[in-house]
Amino acid sequence: MEMELKIQKAIDFKAEGHRCYKEKKFREAIGKYHRALLQLKGVHVVDGTTGSEVNLLSQAAAKLTEEQRRAVESTEIECYDSLTGSPPPVSSP
Repeated sequence: MEMELKIQKAIDFKAEGHRCYKEKKFREAIGKYHRALLQLKGVHVVDGTTGSEVNLLSQAAAKLTEEQRRAVESTEIECYDSLTGSPPPVSSP
């Protein structure tokens, strides 16, 4: 349940970043994207695991459902794209 909450928070921060970007509040948008990525970092590291970072990531990934993996991956990609200057995707009504 904790991972689901972190993923949802990340998605919410990403959406706030997109809103800020559209309002031309670029500095605020950057902060929201950064916070989204920090939430996802918490998903990658599972409490009680030991070993290298690669092992931690694979152990955490093993605990995510396919839907959660897709949500994490798309959120990370959109945040990194937005931070590099690509405009956020246009949402349909």
